[in-house]
Amino acid sequence: MDKDNCQDHLKKAKNTINSHADKTKLTCLSERNLPINLSAQGYYISKLSQSAGGARIIWGLNSNRELAPAAALLKFFQQLLKSPGAILIFPQDFLTWQTSRRNENAVLLVAQEHWPLALPAEAAIKQHTINLKTGLILKPAQLKTALTQAGYEAGPLPERDGWWQQQGGTLWLAAGATWQLVWQGNQLETINRYNLLTQNIFESVKTLTIHPRQLPPQNDLSLKNYLTPSDIIINPPADSKLVSKRIITCQATLPSPLGGVPTLVNLLPQINDYIKGQLRAGYVIKIFSTELQSLKIKLAPWAESLTWQEISDNLALVLEGFKDDLNKTIYLSDRELIGLKRHHFITNLAAYEKLKGGDYVVHIDHGIGRFNSLISQTLDEQTRDYLLIDYADNDKLYVPIEHTDRLSRYLGSPHPPLQKLQGGSWFKITRRVKQETAALASELIKLYAERAMARVKPMTPYPEEALLAASFPWPLTSDQLKAWAEIDADLTGTKPADRLICGDVGFGKTELAVRAAFRAVLNGYQVAVLTPTTLLAQQHYDTFAQRLKNFGLNLGLLSRAQTAAEQLKTVKLIEQGRLDITIGTHSLLANRLQFSRLGLLIIDEEQRFGVKQKEKLKNYKPNLHVLSLSATPIPRTLNLAVSSLRDLSLIMTPPAGRQKINTVISVLDENIIKQAINLEIKRGGQIYYLVNHIADLPQAAARLSNLAPRATLGIIHGRLPAGQAARTMRNFDARKLNILLATSIIENGLDLPNVNTLVVENAERFGLADLYQLKGRVGRGAAQAYAYFLVAENLTALGQKRLQALRAAEDLGSGLSLALKDMELRGVGAILGSQQHGQVKAVGVHLYGQLLAQAIEELKTGLPTPAIPEVLLRLPLPGLISAQLVPSELDRIQVYRRLAGLRETRELKIVAEEILGRPLQNSLPDRQLQNLLTLLEFKLLAERAGLREVSCQNQGEVGQFLIRFLGPPTAEQLKRLNTFDSGWHKVESSWQARYPLAAGAWLNWLKTSLEQLVN
Repeated sequence: MDKDNCQDHLKKAKNTINSHADKTKLTCLSERNLPINLSAQGYYISKLSQSAGGARIIWGLNSNRELAPAAALLKFFQQLLKSPGAILIFPQDFLTWQTSRRNENAVLLVAQEHWPLALPAEAAIKQHTINLKTGLILKPAQLKTALTQAGYEAGPLPERDGWWQQQGGTLWLAAGATWQLVWQGNQLETINRYNLLTQNIFESVKTLTIHPRQLPPQNDLSLKNYLTPSDIIINPPADSKLVSKRIITCQATLPSPLGGVPTLVNLLPQINDYIKGQLRAGYVIKIFSTELQSLKIKLAPWAESLTWQEISDNLALVLEGFKDDLNKTIYLSDRELIGLKRHHFITNLAAYEKLKGGDYVVHIDHGIGRFNSLISQTLDEQTRDYLLIDYADNDKLYVPIEHTDRLSRYLGSPHPPLQKLQGGSWFKITRRVKQETAALASELIKLYAERAMARVKPMTPYPEEALLAASFPWPLTSDQLKAWAEIDADLTGTKPADRLICGDVGFGKTELAVRAAFRAVLNGYQVAVLTPTTLLAQQHYDTFAQRLKNFGLNLGLLSRAQTAAEQLKTVKLIEQGRLDITIGTHSLLANRLQFSRLGLLIIDEEQRFGVKQKEKLKNYKPNLHVLSLSATPIPRTLNLAVSSLRDLSLIMTPPAGRQKINTVISVLDENIIKQAINLEIKRGGQIYYLVNHIADLPQAAARLSNLAPRATLGIIHGRLPAGQAARTMRNFDARKLNILLATSIIENGLDLPNVNTLVVENAERFGLADLYQLKGRVGRGAAQAYAYFLVAENLTALGQKRLQALRAAEDLGSGLSLALKDMELRGVGAILGSQQHGQVKAVGVHLYGQLLAQAIEELKTGLPTPAIPEVLLRLPLPGLISAQLVPSELDRIQVYRRLAGLRETRELKIVAEEILGRPLQNSLPDRQLQNLLTLLEFKLLAERAGLREVSCQNQGEVGQFLIRFLGPPTAEQLKRLNTFDSGWHKVESSWQARYPLAAGAWLNWLKTSLEQLVN
């Protein structure tokens, strides 16, 4: 054998041995139990996917709360170990997972409560998969029909998945990416992948496969039916039999090759001893930290022997250390070495909103102003973009694009007074609001702390629940099923739940409430259902009674619709424990009312109650499950969910067969009213006819009697005696009346499928969310519904804006965006309570939400939130987004704000390339964008270092650089800075150094200098 052949033979043998060793390690891992440590599981799964041979991996998690942290950890370890693969979340990514190729190394993350969810049949998935190719003879109308059947919807330009829109011979489709389909007659001519923002074509393709997005589920099919023997199941549900032969469980009590590491936060001698001992034992130690510079100094004796990697603040919150005995590697994180520290805390619900001229904005440092425009200014021979904000006394504020994250849209009142740039009024306002939000946060934290420590007896499922579910005439949508799975997990747990169900009008929140109430009653508890109006209380009473009529439950109604004697009787029955479910209005909040065994509180139209009203019942009994329902939740509610004080379930899928409501906006015309009424009565339906004020009812009744003399008419409003209102509603529900003439009292929760025409007089006088809620009162069945909004001839600018927004929100599921838009147009009203209303009006909804969430976080962690300084950057670097990259000025502003709002330097380039849809190149526009990213990186580093200025005075070929601190720098900071470059020296209140400007070498030098100062 010659020398070359011998070398090849040895090389192949070595590879075979190594491959066998790796498989042995994985087999060993597979045969043993993994630890509970989520980081170790993510690490193991990343390694496993490298040798899975195309097998699919399903990672079971303890609850839906672990889905986001697990996905972040898995992504991190995939990048670390260079084992890329798709990360999919069940159930929303199920169709993508099922239709993807087997060799894509995809990992499907499944919460334990989601395993039983019903899924569509495989035959239906194949049937509704659409295959397109250029040259295909296919009418656009045929494709639109197929898309509708596959779960796609018509909508505005498709900025989110699942929408399509036709413009002449072009159809735009959002299916994984944005596609531009161009027809020539009935022939599909081109298929382009398109970027709506930059208006560029990424690529042209010959074929396109469109996978279905939403399909009706079958109750007898779940994820188990789609598993194969070759699938690898990590941590499956304990009580199920799976076909897979490759099952790995996770138990902390059994030995594991992936072990834990000691937590030695700031115990420097012990940390050094541990590292020393493990290095001597032959282990490789890798350290993941947000503070590499300070850690390297603390661990200086071992710095060269360790492997270092910087991680993001968000990842640090979920990453834990562990020990891999098989590969002789130890992973340590901030959690074990220095503890978890938050550099920044920002919650901004307006991060993706578009600003346009005339919008009111809030600058966190300067207060309420009016956005003027995006302008370019040249300073020191550098042209930069700024947002121009107008303030009182004709003052102007030029906000550098790197600081656009300090701006948010003002929502609070229609025309707030502008602040003065001079003086301390804004500081006083924000100080007062911070104090008040801190007090509210303290109350909330105390309440939620009590609830967190409280324990409840699990509510066991009963067989009768299956009978109740089977009696529901419609199949639950995929989102309803997911939300019910999460409610089910709450009720079967030992921790009191506080879950918000956010779903559009008519999307099935009440059915979930009925099922949850039934579970509670079967387990021996009472249920309280709190509603904002007597009409809605009666409607819910009728609905609950109808759904539960075959199960012998005792239901009660408590509202002003009852006489005093009836109310007293109901109260006594509640206190004696003889009522299972009580549905009522604010009467349920009376101090005199004492439930004997209350276990579940359901709050409908959650946004209609103030904080203290809702917390009153929660305070009454800390170990109480709470389920809130809302179509248009207010931002404060969402901030509680964002702050992890509440759990959130979203129902965004419309019920099967639900059609969009045909909306007509017109000047008040009696011919339109007559035609609308006659068409509805002719098809056997009923009509809601609304006016804004009680005083307008007689005139409207006379008009209707004249236009539809044969119609039977009922009148209802808030000042009617409760008994008379209830009788009118019963007659209308029994179809003894054709038309219900009412004020907006009917806007909440009424569910009458036979009412499919709505007429609103003087619609411009209603709030936008009110109009949206009113529109949701029709179209509750399979019939096509119509909503007529009749307005005055001379609309105010505010009225025009409301109706434009309503017209733009015709798509099902627009309630949340409408709620925010409504607060922009008319203010927050009283829904936050009078005291909070004043706070919100003073600083705006978004900033108030940030301050409240910040106060909650501070109380939860015990750590103060450091103020983020506004760093003055004056550097010879022309960074901007040119019109060549993003043609629309509105879109450019939005991109500026999105990039400026990022808190991690490593995200800057990733997000920029995601926006462009391609890697950055060497063209002038791309270089300008790269310069902007560099400026934003400098800003983040300067913020973390506690600086208020980083500037450079151009002195020919050499620049005079200056940094200025907010407060006195630490000795450690200065030591690191001078160790890096001894040229830095103090000049009065600043630190300065000179460095050559040629060839851009100063960029890395300045970046490294700033990194030395990061705390």
